[in-house]
Amino acid sequence: MIWESSDWKEPLLESASRLQKLSKSNEIDKSEFVQIEKDVFIGFYAIRKLMDTSKISDSTKIFDVSLKCFPNLKPVDYMNWYRVDELYDLSGKQCETKTLRALCNFIVHSYVFMPELNDEGHLVSFYVTSDKDRNKKLYSVSIEQVINIFKLVGSDYPSNTKMVRNPKTGDWDIQSW
Repeated sequence: MIWESSDWKEPLLESASRLQKLSKSNEIDKSEFVQIEKDVFIGFYAIRKLMDTSKISDSTKIFDVSLKCFPNLKPVDYMNWYRVDELYDLSGKQCETKTLRALCNFIVHSYVFMPELNDEGHLVSFYVTSDKDRNKKLYSVSIEQVINIFKLVGSDYPSNTKMVRNPKTGDWDIQSW
């Protein structure tokens, strides 16, 4: 259980700042790619943990994210997962709206995770799909979305919480705003 949420939120804001700088960098080296991956994975794990508490507002918990997605063309496995241009129809872009929790789960359970750079070498997004969805579709999450989500959650300190015991389950129903 998370007692002090700032210990989880402040690193999100630090990661957002690092990702912002890397999105403007022309050259990203191997250690920075590792840092990107760590920031994203640990950040979305932290968000998922915070969503299970009353430490962020309900409006943040139900935040929806618009994602680009691309249909699968061929089976994805351990030997080819990085060949996204061969495995997915990157010209067949579609859009889907997912909950923040669903995005957290895609990332925490990712089978494919690959940063995408533009022609100038700037980090613009990353491709991700979960172990369960790898043969269905690939998602693209813009780095701007990640930064905004990290800032949203990292700055969300509810001022009110209401807890009512659910008579059917015995659990607490919690509202935070």
